[in-house]
This record gives sequence, C-alpha cells and structure tokens, in this order.
Amino acid sequence: MIGKKTIWIPVLIGIVSGSLILSAALADFFIPLGEDTSIGIGELFTTLSAALGGPVAVILTLLVPYSGVILLNLELYTEPRSLYIALADAAAHFSAMLVVAIIYYRILYPWARKTGAFLAGWFLLVGVYYYLAFLPLEVVFVNLADPDFGVTYPFYARNLFPEFLGTAGITTLIWLASPVHYRRPLWVEQKDEPDPNGEIQDEWKEGTP
Repeated sequence: MIGKKTIWIPVLIGIVSGSLILSAALADFFIPLGEDTSIGIGELFTTLSAALGGPVAVILTLLVPYSGVILLNLELYTEPRSLYIALADAAAHFSAMLVVAIIYYRILYPWARKTGAFLAGWFLLVGVYYYLAFLPLEVVFVNLADPDFGVTYPFYARNLFPEFLGTAGITTLIWLASPVHYRRPLWVEQKDEPDPNGEIQDEWKEGTP
C-alpha cells in the first residue's frame, strides 16, 4: 500500500501533528468549551493524523510528544511507575489510532463524496476511537502498568465526554470545510475515487492531493 511516492507524506503528517501536540502540552494550551470546561487539542491531531497518515503517521504523532515530554522532564520519569504509566498511555493511543486508520480507509473513505454520510460516519468513528478503543485499552494498560492506580472505565468515560464532543465536533467541522479530495488517506497509493453515491469509480488522478 505504501510506496515511495506516499511514504514521505505520512512522515510529514506525523512530525507536524506530533510537534503541535508537544507545543500545546508545553504551553498548557486548552480550548474552552464553556464555563469551567475545556479540552486539550491533542486528540484533534491524533484522530486526523491517523485517518490521513496511517500507521507511519501514527507512530511519529506519538513519538514526538511522548519523547519530548519525557526528555524535558527526566526527573519525573526516572521513577519506574511514572514511566510505565506513560508507556501504557502511549500504547493505548497507538492501538486506538490504528483502529481509526483502518476503519477510515476501509469503511469511511469510500463515502467521502457523500458529505452527510461521511460527516456522520466520522463523528461515530471518533466515538469508536474514544469509547470502544482508547478508553478500554487505557484502563487495561494503565492498571497493568500500575495495579495500585485503580482507574476505571466509567471514571474515564464520564470525565472525557466533553473532550469527545469537542474533538468530534471540531474535526467534523474541519472535514466539512475541506474539499472532497483532501479527505483521501495519504498513506496509500489510490487508484479509485469515491463517487457521490458512495460507490467507487475508476477516475483517480495520480498525484492529486
């Protein structure tokens, strides 16, 4: 799937996304959603990066911020417990982002020209990312890394619901504002293009973003 023409694009997507996540984390930047409610911007980039950049972008999107935070706070991560929890969190994100990449490419992208169905499908995919992939894995991995941590799925699900709505809503608006040809996954060499009815037609123009 990934060829010489496409490998550099996921690399760029991953580095840019990871750098933005790291910069926002270091600047303690959040998006206000209302009174006493705000969300980080990290999941905006993890979901979009996974959809557009595939596995290569997933790795770099996570590698840049996690390695950056650890290197800049070595005194915190010399203690094994903190390091194990960070690695567990990274593993949960990695697995969930791969789910997004595969579902987006295999199921959602063929509907890219049918905007209403595509946007509804993306909103649901973000829900899958949070509640069927990331959060269950986060609970399992973190509790394996530190059995005394005691995190539970209901706790995460309740506290991250505003973040889910914000991430799903903002990324859906980004897709709505984007031309159809910017919705294609950039980690595969496409030969076919979706038509307005959700079918695949043989009209893909090589080299067109």
